Amino acid sequence: MAIVASTALVPMASLAQTPPSAPQSAQSRPAQPDAQAPAAADFVNKAAVSNMFEIQSSQLAQQKSQNDRVRQFAQRMVQDHTAATDKLKSTAQGIQGVTVPASLDQPHEQMMQTLQNASGAGFDRAYVQMQVTAHRDAVNLFDQYAQNEDNPQLKQFAQQTLPTLREHLQSVEQIQTALPPAQVGATQGNQQTAQNQGGQNPSRIVVQQPAPTVRVDQASPQVMVQQPQPQVTVNQAQPEITVRQPQPTVTVDIPQPEITVRMPQPDVNVAMAQPQVQVRQPQPQVQIQQPQQQPQVQVERAQPKVEVQQQANAEPKVQMQQAQGQPTVHYERAEPRVVVNQPQGQPQVRIERMGEGEQAAATPQQQQQQAAVSSPQATGALPSGQAIAVSRVTDMNLYNARGNELGDIERVVQGSDGKQYIVIGAGGFLGIGERKVAIPTERVAMQGDRLVIQGVTEDQIRSMQPFDNSNRNFRELDKNQQVQINAMR
Repeated sequence: MAIVASTALVPMASLAQTPPSAPQSAQSRPAQPDAQAPAAADFVNKAAVSNMFEIQSSQLAQQKSQNDRVRQFAQRMVQDHTAATDKLKSTAQGIQGVTVPASLDQPHEQMMQTLQNASGAGFDRAYVQMQVTAHRDAVNLFDQYAQNEDNPQLKQFAQQTLPTLREHLQSVEQIQTALPPAQVGATQGNQQTAQNQGGQNPSRIVVQQPAPTVRVDQASPQVMVQQPQPQVTVNQAQPEITVRQPQPTVTVDIPQPEITVRMPQPDVNVAMAQPQVQVRQPQPQVQIQQPQQQPQVQVERAQPKVEVQQQANAEPKVQMQQAQGQPTVHYERAEPRVVVNQPQGQPQVRIERMGEGEQAAATPQQQQQQAAVSSPQATGALPSGQAIAVSRVTDMNLYNARGNELGDIERVVQGSDGKQYIVIGAGGFLGIGERKVAIPTERVAMQGDRLVIQGVTEDQIRSMQPFDNSNRNFRELDKNQQVQINAMR
């Protein structure tokens, strides 16, 4: 009897040191095979409470557990169930009669209190056991709702979350298998031996129970590495696009202005004074001759002499009243007509790197036009010419054979090769958009008082490569220097 009573203490001690199991709530019970899928509101409530318990209990495990594997599992639980909670809230929005709870229910609060009171290896075993039970219930809950449609959005959420819950359950079951078992019987056996040895009754039989030998067969660990999707951040800087727009050709046809001067008829007032007429009648001469006969009296009346005395060198007084002030001049000018020849299609983007002082290469069209300007047959000039002062040349304009003005001569320069060039300003309107072009003096000729170049049009001048005033390969000639200009045939 004593032996039986003594050995009976061992299982009681084992039960005393076994960690308390987590209370099972309504949602922790295994689902019955014939249970139907919960309604949308019930599913959202249970899923939200389960997620909150997983997050809070795992946060506590990160603080209290000394097992690295348990801590790593707890960290993953916090991340995955936080993401699941956010997705559940966004999915449940707009579903009538469905609200997401913000706190744990009473059964889960008691489970959290149990974990708060546990410590050491007992905490790890209690936490892992609760995780196994909670994930089994969660897998059953999500599986039932995913198979039986109640709400399309929530059903899709359950189907997408279910694989992760099953993976969690498999991981925590492996951790539970790897945990060391609880050491039972040692403490109670030693206490019982001490009590028997210290007792006063020698008739009592003392049974000393040796410490049990615990053999742990550690299975090969299964290492599961979950690599989340890498986050690749590519910072693409803004591309630098350089668009070089050639100088547009603006054709401005300005006809000769028409000046209309309207001169009103002058008011001419001629004031003619009354002429002064004087009539001088001399006394008649009467001669009486007493003839023998009866006298015949004849009275001869002379014609009166009328003399108009007009002042010598006196001109009639002509009064011209001229309007005061300057005459009114109406200058009627039509708006200039600007013709812009814009090429069709997209501009060609070409990236060029040029050294300092280096000029861009001319296009084939520009080379052909420049060759036309530089051709000896273009001017039709004789080899011989005359020397003209630079000051006179700069006062002249350059014309083509048709009589069209190509530009005004601004300066005369001499290149590093010894050749002389005239620099003209072509194109533009009122000095705006004017293009500087250099032409060899040997290609122009004097025709009367004009400088003329043959075989060159205005469009060819505008398409020539512009002259750079800062180019050190050219120097400007003084106004007193002479320029050799050919004579036109």
